[in-house]
Amino acid sequence: MIITDISKLQSICEEVSLEEAPQIISILEPELKKSELNGLPGIGLAAPQVGINKRVAIIRIPQQKFKIDLINLKASDIVGYDRSIFEGEGCLSFPNQYKKTLRFNEVFVKNNQGTPSSFIATRLLAVAIQHEQDHLDGKLFFEHSIK
Repeated sequence: MIITDISKLQSICEEVSLEEAPQIISILEPELKKSELNGLPGIGLAAPQVGINKRVAIIRIPQQKFKIDLINLKASDIVGYDRSIFEGEGCLSFPNQYKKTLRFNEVFVKNNQGTPSSFIATRLLAVAIQHEQDHLDGKLFFEHSIK
């Protein structure tokens, strides 16, 4: 079940062993799918959103054939370029709440222990990576909202 209690989502996550990560991913994937089947589609989910305080998140964008696992990623591993306003960022922990946010339009992800390990992400994928990274750091997308 996806957690909606803000206080439970604001903890900085611990690193995860590479042996433990696949088990957590196997919990995240069906939760993301279940949310979609319940009428709340999303493209990413982080371990703290299901009560696991570990640095693991997934991003699944089926229409673009993106499948990315983020493992032990830290903010310093993401280098952003050119901030843009993103209309309608949402979060599965806060159903039907959407905000206009200021995010990097392009990010370079390095040292990710997931798959792929280093890559450049743009547009929606860049926003999703920043969003999931925030969950791992105990931050919420509300912190990036603008008027």
